[in-house]
Amino acid sequence: MSSDETAGGAATIRSASGPIRRARPGVDLGPLDPGRGGGGPVDRIDDDEAGVFALVEQVRRIRSLTTGGVFDTELGPLVDRLRDVADDLEAASASVDERQAHMWSSADYVANCPVMGRSNVLAPPVEFEMLPDGTIRGEITLGLEYQGPPACVHGGIVALLFDVVLGRANFHTGHSGMTVYLDVDYRSPTPILEPLVITGRQVRVDGRKIWAQGAIHAGERLCATAEGLFVSPGSLLLDNRARLTGA
Repeated sequence: MSSDETAGGAATIRSASGPIRRARPGVDLGPLDPGRGGGGPVDRIDDDEAGVFALVEQVRRIRSLTTGGVFDTELGPLVDRLRDVADDLEAASASVDERQAHMWSSADYVANCPVMGRSNVLAPPVEFEMLPDGTIRGEITLGLEYQGPPACVHGGIVALLFDVVLGRANFHTGHSGMTVYLDVDYRSPTPILEPLVITGRQVRVDGRKIWAQGAIHAGERLCATAEGLFVSPGSLLLDNRARLTGA
């Protein structure tokens, strides 16, 4: 067997037939300390002239309340009212193609991100700050709708949080790419209904390849760490944006 070292000091274990597994990456937790703060806000969009953010916030309330919902009222009349609202929105809505064109008519991804996006009902949403050394930091408390095992955040949601915080850390350095791998170590259960701190930073750039690392803490407890490898996609995203917007 042989091994190839990665950016984090880890190695891919190989046999004659090819790679068996990637050894756990070495994550430097110093810059990812949850107690660090005092950075400036990034990726914030407050302009809601059309009222979409306010609309989405009410849908989030419904999403949260209906997860495992137990109610002491007859739901039929409420369902009828919601159906009427949905019908009105559907009648007034642009088509999917038109919405895509509007979404990508500018370079602004933030409002629609499934973690940060104030116009995306899937998003908690997380608000990030950037520390002077380029580390991205966010705080969030996740509700029942993000639960996997009892009282714990679903592992797929943990990975989603990492994918976004590492991606934003890369973006704000000026070296951004698409995810090639996201290597997550689940160190301890990540709790729902408790404040979490999510951190991420870029650690290395080698041509088109970009590495970033992150951590999630609940208080002083380390819940998970991650290393991601990202690759600049060349003209792919610009080509996609031009196709979607008709530019």
